[in-house]
Amino acid sequence: MYFQRISLALFGLFFLLGPTNALAHNGQEKSSLRDYSFFELWNPLLFVGVIAVFLLYLFFINKNQRDNPEFISVSIIKKISFFTGLIVFYIALGTPLHVLGDDFLFSVHMLNQSLVYIVMPPLLLIGLEKWMVQSVIKIGNKYNILSILKVPLIPLILFNILFSFYHIPIIFDFLVSNTIFHNLTHIVLTISAFLMWIPVIPVAEELDKLSPLQKLGYIFAGGVLLTPACALIIFADEPMYAVYSSAPQLSAYLGPVDDQQTGGIIMKLVQELVYGVIIGYIFFKWVKQEQTIDENVSTINVE
Repeated sequence: MYFQRISLALFGLFFLLGPTNALAHNGQEKSSLRDYSFFELWNPLLFVGVIAVFLLYLFFINKNQRDNPEFISVSIIKKISFFTGLIVFYIALGTPLHVLGDDFLFSVHMLNQSLVYIVMPPLLLIGLEKWMVQSVIKIGNKYNILSILKVPLIPLILFNILFSFYHIPIIFDFLVSNTIFHNLTHIVLTISAFLMWIPVIPVAEELDKLSPLQKLGYIFAGGVLLTPACALIIFADEPMYAVYSSAPQLSAYLGPVDDQQTGGIIMKLVQELVYGVIIGYIFFKWVKQEQTIDENVSTINVE
């Protein structure tokens, strides 16, 4: 119940992605950031929405702690992780980066994509506890919605296929030129990104299908699957996306091709950095788990 309310609030944030004039490539003649209003550049409604979700998160933690004497307090690390994930969401979709990525620079578009699909999901998942998602898991199991997670490779392949198809030039130009389709694409890719990350950072035992070693292999496979799309963009010697090649050029030093190649590099670098951190996180938990098992065995032997 708690997580349902928080998830509904998160879903609602997607309808505050930005003012209608700032979303998608709607054909308006704006040649620089100076042509946008404060509301378009910083989206205060989205910022308020992000803060409201975090306050809701803290409220349910405190409520559960008051109502349940045996409640185990949520660690400060989890709270910081959840809050950081929300801030990353706002930075990518509520600041001037969003306008730059939508209307001017493909490189910034790829930065925003990497923040929303690669950086944000693990931060939010780390910040969740099992009791927050228990009702969602029950509903998912009842209607077989979470059956896709029974085979972890499916969400991994699904996200990478959707991401790769999204960046096929003819599909990309069509989707980003329409505000509704553009925002729906954000929602679908974000949901598939969360599904991809759940096998690595499961929020409940029922979703923990992989051993630590398998999780390391899963992450490695994810890096391999995203490489072709990034490589195609990085090594293209001519502009692939009409919406950016025809956009106003903000800098004489970053032409359409250089901007496009920079975008592919940014996506791959952010992915490798985040995946490296998550590998360290998994390995640390693995070592800690093995130490706990060894200590328990030693205690039994002594007795």
